[in-house]
Amino acid sequence: MSACSSKQNSQTTKESSKSSQSSRSSSITQSTSSTTQSSSIIKESSSSIEKSISPSTSTQIRKWNPEKNQRLAEFMSAWGIEMGQSYSQYGPNHNLNLYGLSIPWSVIDNNSTWKAAINNQPIELKWSETGEDSGGYQLVDVYSDMNDKNSGVNHVYLFVIKSGNPMVLYTAQNQGNTNNYLYLKETENNELKNAFARIVG
Repeated sequence: MSACSSKQNSQTTKESSKSSQSSRSSSITQSTSSTTQSSSIIKESSSSIEKSISPSTSTQIRKWNPEKNQRLAEFMSAWGIEMGQSYSQYGPNHNLNLYGLSIPWSVIDNNSTWKAAINNQPIELKWSETGEDSGGYQLVDVYSDMNDKNSGVNHVYLFVIKSGNPMVLYTAQNQGNTNNYLYLKETENNELKNAFARIVG
């Protein structure tokens, strides 16, 4: 990972503020009607998420499954429109190039010398199809807008389930460190956290 300046602090501040994110790029200007439309999409997406999660289907007993994966994809598409960003989905077979680090492959299942870390402490991060594997943080999805050329700040979100509880972890890291840690923290965006919690159920 290449060494960069201290823009990481400003990135973290902007991550929690919807208004500052949308004003970062002059090319991302939305009219009142388009904002209303995207907000409507988010409400419809949230409504369909709640309706889709019922105990009647055996696959929905799991914390994570293909249907929930699709619901998150729909939400991220609508949420990205509202935020003036475009998010892509990543996984072990389709990794994000985060300044030379392959995400999620490089920080899951002890695949390399790199470790995910929270509060400067390394965590056990495992890729999971169900969110119900024993121990550690079960990573079920990754989204980022790094390939969106209109985005002034790069966001990487890791959707995890720990002991049955959904969490959305965030990083804007853009440089290496002697510990080989990918520093993560829980997102401050309540809309994103609440949507993921509804989907997991």
